[in-house]
Amino acid sequence: MIFDHPAVQAFGAGTLTWLSISAGAALIFARKNFSRFLMDCLLGAAGGMMLAAASLGLLAPALEMTEHLGRLSFLPIICGLALGAAFLLGLDKVLPHLHAMQDSVEGVDARWRRSALLVAAMALHHIPEGLAIGVGYGAAAHPGALLPGGSGADIATAILLTASIMLQSLPEGLVVALALRAEGCSARQSFFWGVASGATAPLGALPGALAATLASGLLPIALAFAAGAMIYVVLEEVIPEANASGNGNAATIAAIGGICLVVLMECIFR
Repeated sequence: MIFDHPAVQAFGAGTLTWLSISAGAALIFARKNFSRFLMDCLLGAAGGMMLAAASLGLLAPALEMTEHLGRLSFLPIICGLALGAAFLLGLDKVLPHLHAMQDSVEGVDARWRRSALLVAAMALHHIPEGLAIGVGYGAAAHPGALLPGGSGADIATAILLTASIMLQSLPEGLVVALALRAEGCSARQSFFWGVASGATAPLGALPGALAATLASGLLPIALAFAAGAMIYVVLEEVIPEANASGNGNAATIAAIGGICLVVLMECIFR
C-alpha cells in the first residue's frame, strides 16, 4: 500500500509537525503579549526535547547499527554529526535570516524586511526537524540494516521522534508569531507567516526519507546527520535565545524537564 512507503509516512509526520507549529502560531489570537519568562521556559523545554530526540531517536539506533564495526564504530557517527552541522552552518551562511533576539542580519546581504528575515530564520530552524523525521521513517523501513541481529531503528522510534518534535514545535510557532506581532504585523499576518515558516518541516521530511530508503547502507550516517543538524540548531539558536533575557536558570531547568519528558515517552511507548 502507498501509505506503507516511508516517504509517505514521513511526509504525513512532517505535516503533523507543521500543524503543531500552526497551532502554536494560532495562540497569537489569544493575546498580543506573553511573559518573556514563560517564553524562555518554553524555548528551554523545546531545546531539551530536541536534544533528547536527537540522542534517543537518532544517535542511539545509529550506534546500534555500527556495533559490528568494533573499535571503528564511532566513525560513521562522527562523520554524520559533522556533516549535519556543516549542512546547517552552510544554510546559515547563505540564507538571509534574523533571530528573534538579534538586531544583526545573518547570511548573505539582502534587502529583506525584518519580518521576512524572522520567518526565514524559523523556516531554517524547521529543516533539520523535517530531515530527522524523514530519516527516522526511512530507517524504520530497514530495521535490520547493517545489524546481524536485526535490531536498530523501528517504527516506534520514528513515532517517538515525531511526537517529540511535534511537542517542541508548539512553542516555536508561538515564538515566531509573537516576534512578528512585535514588528507591527497584525494578528492574522503573524499567524499566516508563522504557519508559512513551518512549511519546511514536511518538505524536509521527504528527502530525508528517500535518502535513507535508497541508501540503507548509509543509515547510521544519515541518522547522525539529522542529529547533528538538530543539535546545531539547539546550540546556535534555541539555547542562546532562551538565555538572552536573564532567565537562564529557569530555561535550563525547563530544558532538563524537556529531556525528562522525552525519556518518559521513550519508556512508555517503546
